[in-house]
Amino acid sequence: MGSVATEDSSSFPKKSVPSGAWDTHHHIFEPDRFPFAEGRHFTPARASLEDLRKFEKSIEVDHVCIAHGLSYGPDCRSLLYYLEQFRGQARGICVLDLETISDELLDEYHEAGVRSVRLDFFRHKAMDNVQIQAELIEATAKRLAKWGRPGWSIQIQQPHLEFWPRLRDVVDSCPVPVVVDHFALIAGSSYRANDHTTNTQDDSYLAEGERIGLAALCETLRNGNLWIKLSAPYRCSNLAPGYDDLRWLVRCFVDANPRRVVWGSDWPHTQRHKDRAGKSSTSEEAFLQIDDKAWIESLSRWMSEDEWQLLWVENPATLYDYHE
Repeated sequence: MGSVATEDSSSFPKKSVPSGAWDTHHHIFEPDRFPFAEGRHFTPARASLEDLRKFEKSIEVDHVCIAHGLSYGPDCRSLLYYLEQFRGQARGICVLDLETISDELLDEYHEAGVRSVRLDFFRHKAMDNVQIQAELIEATAKRLAKWGRPGWSIQIQQPHLEFWPRLRDVVDSCPVPVVVDHFALIAGSSYRANDHTTNTQDDSYLAEGERIGLAALCETLRNGNLWIKLSAPYRCSNLAPGYDDLRWLVRCFVDANPRRVVWGSDWPHTQRHKDRAGKSSTSEEAFLQIDDKAWIESLSRWMSEDEWQLLWVENPATLYDYHE
């Protein structure tokens, strides 16, 4: 694809978070109130509802979309409780057990403000298997389509850029939108080099198969049924706090379709998957310390005013079926 960074796309003025902004990806962990599930792949520390409110206020966000923590499994009682505390001003992303979920429970989720289903690729051993990923997306979409409620989507997280030529066909034919987390986990050049200095502003460090995958991903964005979360840059870059080696990637996504990108914090900033290797899944895991304000300022300089407004306000309201 070659370099996509230009002078115009990297030197916009600094911008504030606009009124009506959304944080579309974060969690709440209160194991003293809602115990974690057996068989979870990690055990996060406590991050309370009160802590979340303070965080969102600090970055001037008005609306939240709560992503049900995978450490809770498909038991979404905590999600319903937290949505109730926001009194209709929030949205939620649930985890489903397709074999047991009833239409009546889905109706309850919908009325509570849930509008998306988070697929647990860890539990299904699908993180490295594109066929299982495709089957899970298709099965979940079929269940949602059969249920018949509009405004829902499917959320995925997977690390293989080379999977997108296959996933493109799945997403394009899906009866509901598909949302991919965290820059589609495309590693910036510093992350790929495992250092804190490398800052390549194009896709030249990607392997040929990865470039083909990126082209397929951007084509799927243009087609309109795929959404990308600009979230958790620390999962893709070592250049904190501005993550400058992701600038070209942001422009790649925004240029493909500025109406299909949304912002998410990934608060309370759980550790990266690779940092959990060899650790017990039941040992409490501390959170990362991330300078979110510096990251937001950096990102604001990569986008126009119109793109910035879409990212924070109009796109998430559209995706999550929110009407004032």
